[in-house]
Amino acid sequence: MAENIKFCKRCLYSNQHPLGLTLDKDGICSGCRIHEEKNTLDWKYRWDLLKKIVKPYKCDSRENYDCIVPVTAANDSYYIVHLVKNKLNLNPLLVTYNKYFNTPLGIKNLANLRIKFNCDILIQNVNPLKVKKITRSTLRRFGSIYWPCLAGQTVFPVQTAINYKIPLIIWGAHQGLEQVGMFSHKDEVEMTRRYRKDHDLMGFEADDLITVFDTIKEEDIWQFRYPEDSELNDVGVRGIYLGNYVRWDPKAQHEEMIKTYGYLSSNF
Repeated sequence: MAENIKFCKRCLYSNQHPLGLTLDKDGICSGCRIHEEKNTLDWKYRWDLLKKIVKPYKCDSRENYDCIVPVTAANDSYYIVHLVKNKLNLNPLLVTYNKYFNTPLGIKNLANLRIKFNCDILIQNVNPLKVKKITRSTLRRFGSIYWPCLAGQTVFPVQTAINYKIPLIIWGAHQGLEQVGMFSHKDEVEMTRRYRKDHDLMGFEADDLITVFDTIKEEDIWQFRYPEDSELNDVGVRGIYLGNYVRWDPKAQHEEMIKTYGYLSSNF
């Protein structure tokens, strides 16, 4: 198997990337080729398109939030909220799923994010004993200790959209586009249940963890279950990715957030 592994000459990702990528005849991966699109797109036009998309969701009465923004303690969350709050002039409800892999620096950054942008935030803390049970199961069954984190952070914003009747969810960059070129920016791909299951969750939904041979029960997994289509349709839930409308540059964004909002970064 090892002899079949090939690496992109530009970014050094291999063809074994968990999201899947292809290498062309020049040895350049699909992610790098899609990255080249950024030099050809009219980003002003795409930003104007984004403003048109979000305009109908703005709540003029201020009786509800305009959108939901999933955040972590990472620098891209600062940039996402910066664009949503300061550039699009929306009133977001921030949501975050507690992964239990927190550092003091991360906790401080998350608190600073809420304060600097003056936003309300909801934090989901799933019972850690349940998380331990699920982690043991996913590690044993398909070699992942990170499944609960991926499941939680991708479903809690959607559940919140249903509960608070806030249709619009604004994410940052789509990893399938930004990392491996699974889509084009022109596709303007949006959040889907199918993508979450096939790629984020390695093909396993929460209900797939319940078997007669395991200790996982209904009470352990319900918080990780994606809402039904009928619930999504009733609220009109829609998830868009800023990376389709804004030229995504993690290094430049990171440096800007450090300078502007006091984001604290680790030394590497």
